[in-house]
Amino acid sequence: MVRPKRKRALTLFEAMLSASILAVVAVVASQAIVAGQMQTYDALHRQRALTLADSLMDEILRLPYDDPDGESTPGPESGESTRTAFDNIDDYHGFSESGSRTVAAGTLKDATDTAYADPYQFFTQSVTVAANTQSIASLGGSITGQLVTVTISDDSGLSWSVESFVPQPPE
Repeated sequence: MVRPKRKRALTLFEAMLSASILAVVAVVASQAIVAGQMQTYDALHRQRALTLADSLMDEILRLPYDDPDGESTPGPESGESTRTAFDNIDDYHGFSESGSRTVAAGTLKDATDTAYADPYQFFTQSVTVAANTQSIASLGGSITGQLVTVTISDDSGLSWSVESFVPQPPE
């Protein structure tokens, strides 16, 4: 009598082992994907903050060094209650503006008083303008001026700063 050949099939143990290996591979792959997405989000978040900082710095640097009215105190003078009324660089000293997740979108605005898009509303922007002296060896001395610092912060405690030294114009 000839016995029929048995077909080889997976045992229960082999099936469980291959399912376990597949699950581990899936978990590792999903962690790599999530880590990549977090890095992408962090880079985008940083880029948005730096875009805000550069935009505000450009807005400040387009103004004259000296106040057209002859005022010399840092910060806005009387009658300059909004930044659309600022008429020189040091008027921005102490300026601060916050976006909000809970208030209706539009609390963080650009130079034309136009609200930034929702992703930018997660930030706070602030400015300091301070008298400063820079030593420049190639010019053989020191130059006085103002150091403008724009700081952008988010609600998680991260912050980014952009600085620019503005030399005092010759008299």
